Amino acid sequence: MPLPKVLRWFWIGSLSAFGLTLLVACLEYRAGMNLYRWSGFDTPYFRDLIQDMPTFRLLHTAAFFDWTNPSPVAYPPFGAVQLALLYSSGHPVIFFLVLAAAWLSLALWGVRRTLMENGIDGRVATFFPITVALISFPIERLVVQGNNEIFLWIFAAAGAWAYLRDHDDAAAIFWGLAAASKLYPAVLLVLLLARRKFRAFTIGVLVFVAVSALAAAYLGPDLATAWKGSLQNVFGYQLLRAAELSTRELNANHSWFLLVKFAAAVSGISAQKLVKSYYLCGGLLFAAVFFGRLRKMPVANQLLGASVFMLTLPTISYFHTLVNLYAPLLVLFFVAIRADRAGVRIAGLSTAILLFVPLFASFQLFTFPTVFLYCGIMQAILLLILFLYAVQYPFAEPAPG
Repeated sequence: MPLPKVLRWFWIGSLSAFGLTLLVACLEYRAGMNLYRWSGFDTPYFRDLIQDMPTFRLLHTAAFFDWTNPSPVAYPPFGAVQLALLYSSGHPVIFFLVLAAAWLSLALWGVRRTLMENGIDGRVATFFPITVALISFPIERLVVQGNNEIFLWIFAAAGAWAYLRDHDDAAAIFWGLAAASKLYPAVLLVLLLARRKFRAFTIGVLVFVAVSALAAAYLGPDLATAWKGSLQNVFGYQLLRAAELSTRELNANHSWFLLVKFAAAVSGISAQKLVKSYYLCGGLLFAAVFFGRLRKMPVANQLLGASVFMLTLPTISYFHTLVNLYAPLLVLFFVAIRADRAGVRIAGLSTAILLFVPLFASFQLFTFPTVFLYCGIMQAILLLILFLYAVQYPFAEPAPG
């Protein structure tokens, strides 16, 4: 059985976007752009991984949480422990690359196996996910930056896998670990409330609290100092960057707050003063949309809507966070395969899938300041459209037979 038409178009579109990226990169390099820009990356390799190494020499002391450090660690306690784990090997870059390779290999094997179980030809089931992974900019960016989002991605994706197989307690544990890594994946736990799995939800919250407390105790010098210092650094960094409206933010930040910042700048209002209201309004709006509509919709809609929201609500959300959209995209893939097999047309599904082509393409294709085109703004708008599709069109599995 071949891939459905929409998946073939997705494949062709992704390959075309990658080829166009290489063309644009070569032209810009010949025009005098720097090497990082030519290679598709505008920062030194593994910067996110190695920049905090000097600060970790202060581990287990109050000085570790000092905001005036040259590179303060702006992660929750469990996220900081993940960096400490990488550094403890003595070769953090190699450790990170081995972890990334192992995770991607496992994920690609799982996707290939599931494609074949759904009747897709073995060669296609092999080359389709491999090529998509190799040319998808969020994965490339995550690996080249060396960002510890790799841990969050593993936990969030494993939780989605468990959730789709009705292993709700396991999903809660994985999502609790993801939330402890960077806070925003706590949004995924609401999916358990949609199923009225209150025990699993409680397990997820307890895992988040327990892991965070243990990680803070490890960071030292005591739990209270570590917890307070970590949160001050996390939210201090968020607040500091909330007022920034630089080229970097316009290029890389796909947060919906970017649109708020732009409107605030035009109106002459301080964006920092809007942060609390933004989070409050965003949280209330999502709660109303989720419990008013999304919870009654198919699992594909719930996972997609929650995943998009958790990536766009934080005031800072860069390229590499988009890796967390591969799980809901794969769910849409398999809905499309089964619908194609059953001869059923699902409204909005093809458009939702094809929206991922520009989302996963390199920022170079959407960054041309001379015509005021910036990737971050484009991605924020695309993610808003994708969220509206998740809310509007039910992506239900076709009935068997």
